[in-house]
Parts: sequence; C-alpha cells; structure tokens
Amino acid sequence: MFDKLMAAVGIGNARIDTMLDTDTAEAGSVLKGEIHIVGGEVSQELDALVLDLASEAIQEVDDEKVKVPHAWATLRLSEPMTIQPGEERTLPFEMTLPLLSPLSVGREHPRTWVATRADIAMAIDPRDKDPLRILPGELQRNVFEAMDQLGFTMTSAPLELSRKNPATGCLQEFEFKPTTGSRFRHLDEAEIAFLPSAQDGEGLDLLIQRDTRATGLGSLLSEMAGTDEQFTRISLAGNETTETLRKQLESVLT
Repeated sequence: MFDKLMAAVGIGNARIDTMLDTDTAEAGSVLKGEIHIVGGEVSQELDALVLDLASEAIQEVDDEKVKVPHAWATLRLSEPMTIQPGEERTLPFEMTLPLLSPLSVGREHPRTWVATRADIAMAIDPRDKDPLRILPGELQRNVFEAMDQLGFTMTSAPLELSRKNPATGCLQEFEFKPTTGSRFRHLDEAEIAFLPSAQDGEGLDLLIQRDTRATGLGSLLSEMAGTDEQFTRISLAGNETTETLRKQLESVLT
C-alpha cells in the first residue's frame, strides 16, 4: 500500500519517454518515433497514452495578448494496458504533420514540442516533452523564396489562435520588411498567411496584405475579411514554382 501511495505522487511511478526519429520535419511529412515505457515499483493501469503536437500561440485575454500552450494535433497511441513493475514496452508511431503546421521560420517564431500524456490510475499525469522544429513544405518554401527574390526579409512569424483554420485551431502570420534598395520601399511591411483552400478545404490559399503603415502584431489574422480591399486571396494549385509565385506576389504588392 505504501508503494502505491508513493507512486500516486510520482515516486516510483512508471516512466514514459518519447524518442523521435528526428527533431526536424517538414510540414506535410510523416513524423516517426517510439514511446518507451518502463514500469515503476508497483503495477499500474494506463488508461490512455496520447501524443500531442503543441505550440505557443497568442490569445487575446482582457484586451491583452498572451502566449498560451495550444495542442493542434493529437494521436491516440494505445488502448488501456497494465504496466507491471520493471516492465519495458516500446510503441512505434507515425503521424502526418498538417500542411498548416506552425513553422519554425523567421527571427521570431512559436516554440513547438511533442508532448506524451499518460493517464495512469492513482498517479499524477506524467508528461514527456520534446522540442520539434517544423520546416516549410515545398510550396511554402517557394512562396518564401519568391518574397526573398522581390526584396523582402521575413522578420517574424507569430502564431495565433484562430477559427479560420478549424483543423488546428490556429494560424500563423508571416511578416516581411522590404530590404534596403528594394523597389517596394513604399511599403512598411507585407504580411502573408496560408489558409485552408476555399474551394475544397484540402489545398492551400495564400492571403496577402500590403501595409503602407505599421499595423502591429496580429493585424492580418484579426482583421482579415474577404471584402477588405487591403487583402488579396490567391488560390494555390499546389504545384506553383517560385517564378510563378514571384509574378503573382509582385502583381499584388506593386
């Protein structure tokens, strides 16, 4: 009985470790890894084992913007099981990263991690967190490269909680400043965001805002509307080259 009471407060409890094949992955790719479980000093019931992908997202609370942890993808790893004292188990997993995963780009971007949650009877919920760096997929890379060719530098990429993307519950804004000598110096900044396709919901659209004045963090996601003249929405087929995107962006930003 004493051992079980100690396990209930985390002493002698089962240990759960997440081992990722890599801590860097592309949006749209498959994240692979293993969950290692080592039993503690007593037998314990594990009711559920869940893998969360989470990031720090901006939320407005009482007219203030604060960063909160937000789980934007979840994978159930196992059915209920009993972990015997000292028992070792390994559970491999695969998880497809959404195309609209928060990206680790720009000088300022959201912190992202993999969190493994275990619902163990008579125990504090143990969590194993591992940092994850998500790189742009091919289409997103082409967009960023097109902006670079037009003379823009990405300054930040904040993530906000948003209903505009019900799949993850958040959207990321990419903020760009024209570089010295750029012919777009008349702009204070340009902001873009990838959205679920308005046509089929499976592909991506590109929302673009050209600012002749500073609008502050989160302006794109908080103010965007299809009828607002300062916003332009482009439907993407998914196979656009950097050159094609450069011409489209140049037309919008000029």
